Amino acid sequence: MSWESWEKAADKGPEAVLWKVGVLVLVIVLIVSAVSAVVYPFLQGAKVVEKTLDADNIIYNYEWFKQRNQDILAIDSKVRGADEAVSMFKEDAGPRKDWRRGDREESFRLSSILLGLKQQRADMAAEYNARSEMANRSIFRTGDLPESVPIE
Repeated sequence: MSWESWEKAADKGPEAVLWKVGVLVLVIVLIVSAVSAVVYPFLQGAKVVEKTLDADNIIYNYEWFKQRNQDILAIDSKVRGADEAVSMFKEDAGPRKDWRRGDREESFRLSSILLGLKQQRADMAAEYNARSEMANRSIFRTGDLPESVPIE
């Protein structure tokens, strides 16, 4: 687009100049859009890396994996204890047909505690496993920790 083409458009009237300006603006917008479409994913990738490798994020995720692993080990111990309590009660209470109302209530209470602990453990293991599979979090799980925890 030379200056002469602009002069010719001006001689034809304002309509021709507006068309030239419109085409020029459209070309500029298309070029800027194309460049943005190419550059945008790289800018977003850089933001993800920046946020992931932020010192606070690194420490938080490292500590989260360590703490959650210990929490799961602790609840495993509680589940074993509750399971033993249910077994001991059933053994001490004798045949179920001879149980009184208080025995049935105690059996239900102990079984409910056991079930609640098992469900809590399953939730904890599921969250650990999910974070362990996330690319931006799993890099902070150290080698001394399991890659995943079985949901029992």
